[in-house]
Amino acid sequence: MILYGEYVSQQETAPVRILGLGGEGCDIEADNGSPSFDNDFSLWIGAVGPFAATLSHKTQAGAAVRFKEPLDGRILHHFSA
Repeated sequence: MILYGEYVSQQETAPVRILGLGGEGCDIEADNGSPSFDNDFSLWIGAVGPFAATLSHKTQAGAAVRFKEPLDGRILHHFSA
């Protein structure tokens, strides 16, 4: 499932696709090239958030993300419905 959201850092904001959403993290991809992907940022998932996140590692298509606090199961359920 692909979700849409927004990457927000102190330097920039970019729309992103969210892949493999789980309680601990996910992957993100950006259109029009990748943002610089700061180590610490916020992630909006649809209109839900912001969720504090950190860069796990950059990938060829985007970045792997870890949430600073695990997502509540109700949030995961909402997006899987």
